[in-house]
Amino acid sequence: MSGSYYSVQNLFPFIGSSKNTNGVITLSPVTLTATASDNRTQIDVDGGQQVMLYIRYITGAAETNNILQMTVDYSPDSTNFYQEVTEESSTTLITEYQATRQFTGAAAATTYSFRVPLPIADIRKLRIAFAESGVVTNFGSVSVLAVVSGQ
Repeated sequence: MSGSYYSVQNLFPFIGSSKNTNGVITLSPVTLTATASDNRTQIDVDGGQQVMLYIRYITGAAETNNILQMTVDYSPDSTNFYQEVTEESSTTLITEYQATRQFTGAAAATTYSFRVPLPIADIRKLRIAFAESGVVTNFGSVSVLAVVSGQ
């Protein structure tokens, strides 16, 4: 087989999920808040090349157009963390911005499931935090699984 592939793929419960001794995954969504540090965790990804996040976001009852916010931090040394960036370029200038990924939940009490790839070949630890904005009275919830892939 030509090309590259990931011979190692490990599934980890990340936030709002667990795995029993038989390897069965259970999703137990955690309630979001407006503060990202309330729902933040990290995993060791040393030796991996890519992480695939499987995110299940459930909007709160009677809430529409709320926004799930995800902040990704990378650590090359397991101590110091660096926030993901995005950039905007013009003809002669590239401007870097600290990135926060956003997902809008348009309908109330609705489940949204999506997959997010993250490159990790140069890091040891990955830390991700979730918050929700636009909430009037009922915060939503989130569950996250992570698949760390490598060779």
